[in-house]
Amino acid sequence: MVNKYNIQRHYETHHADRYLGLQGQPRRGKVKELIAGLKKQKSVFTSSRDISAAALMASYLIANGIALASKPCCECEFVKTCILKAVEIMCSEKLKFLLILA
Repeated sequence: MVNKYNIQRHYETHHADRYLGLQGQPRRGKVKELIAGLKKQKSVFTSSRDISAAALMASYLIANGIALASKPCCECEFVKTCILKAVEIMCSEKLKFLLILA
């Protein structure tokens, strides 16, 4: 567990010269800017994890559909159904557009 002394020592040795002059409103603005940058960095990893989970779920649903149908993947309606299932999981906001085209 990181204690207060370790954090304070790190700040004083590495960051004090950069942020010591900031007081009041400029300091609050810099804190908000740093927090926004951190959230942006975290969102990169969260979104990639969500995309991977959605892809895995879509592949499971398609494999399940193939197993239940016991059909080859050359029938048009069956392929269309599988693609619609994958789109519904991966990017549901584009499903309406795809249904219009189909």
